[in-house]
Amino acid sequence: MYAPPGQSVPGGRRRRPGTSLPKQPERSLISALPGALSITALCTALAEPAWLRVHGGTCPRQELGVADVLGYVDAKLLEDYCVNPQTILLLRVIAAFCFLGIFCSLTAFLLDVFGPKHPALKITRRYAFAHILTVLQCATVIGFCYWASELILSLQQQHKKYHGSLIFVTFAISFYLVAGAGGASILATAANLLRHYPTEEEEQALELLSEMEDSSETFPADYDLANQFQPPPAYTP
Repeated sequence: MYAPPGQSVPGGRRRRPGTSLPKQPERSLISALPGALSITALCTALAEPAWLRVHGGTCPRQELGVADVLGYVDAKLLEDYCVNPQTILLLRVIAAFCFLGIFCSLTAFLLDVFGPKHPALKITRRYAFAHILTVLQCATVIGFCYWASELILSLQQQHKKYHGSLIFVTFAISFYLVAGAGGASILATAANLLRHYPTEEEEQALELLSEMEDSSETFPADYDLANQFQPPPAYTP
């Protein structure tokens, strides 16, 4: 059966213009927001000089931090028994783990924002490996801070300024910033792990349908399949 030009063949329906197949986005702005907070907190913690506060003892400094041991170390810190070589090493290790935490958190943030389709990067983002590493590094920094505080407390108790003076060491703002960065990374991890993702079969079906949709859109808008089936010219003897 032939159809006149301009009419469509029954069963040869085309997709309405403006409609498209639903696609599963790989970007996750919900987890990117706490990731950005984690990066900001870790960078601020490194910039802040206050990690530990010293009360009592012979050390004239009230606040100590990683900025005091990065690069040149003031000799007065050792002479006034503010720190010892072991404490300097611990503070440098803390700084190294902070840099690693910033790198992992930045990697996780970029994966959440851009949502790459590469299989390895997709798995890394969906299972929040970078956020989990950030949490572990923040926990390591907190543990080393506690160790450094105990060493400084012991050093100050050995060199009291007055007999019977009360000596104690407390945590300062940078310590709590690192703890907050770890908490933000935990929220980002939960946002990635609790999100529903399509199965492998569903992804393959969506990709196949998307390819079929793209191939159908290559025809002009005014193209009609019925134009391919024109009647033959009239017979003339």
